[in-house]
Amino acid sequence: MSRLLTNRIAKLEAKHKVAANRIVGVIGGEYGRLIPDPDKPGYLKFSEPPGGFDAWALQQQTELQSELSRLLAEDAPQASRPNNVGTPNSLAPLPKGKKRPRYIEMNGVEVDALALREN
Repeated sequence: MSRLLTNRIAKLEAKHKVAANRIVGVIGGEYGRLIPDPDKPGYLKFSEPPGGFDAWALQQQTELQSELSRLLAEDAPQASRPNNVGTPNSLAPLPKGKKRPRYIEMNGVEVDALALREN
């Protein structure tokens, strides 16, 4: 029994040593720490980036959106997108030879689909 336990402990220690250098996550950061409030002596406030948190978040969001736009432009050419994407009030294309039903049932009520398309 002691040999099995010794082997198990050795395996767990080896696993711990391998995972010791792995970064799991970052807690805290440059902003968000409590600092003395210069406007109110004796009070604490959270530290904020220059220009305030709103300006910092807007800049971060802009950078992320530009990076996402760049990645999407590289991955998907415009021709591969369906023709109804991005156009308001358009219905999905039907397969060849199939007609769209005039009346559909929604929540137990029969609705005129033609009237929905005209609105």
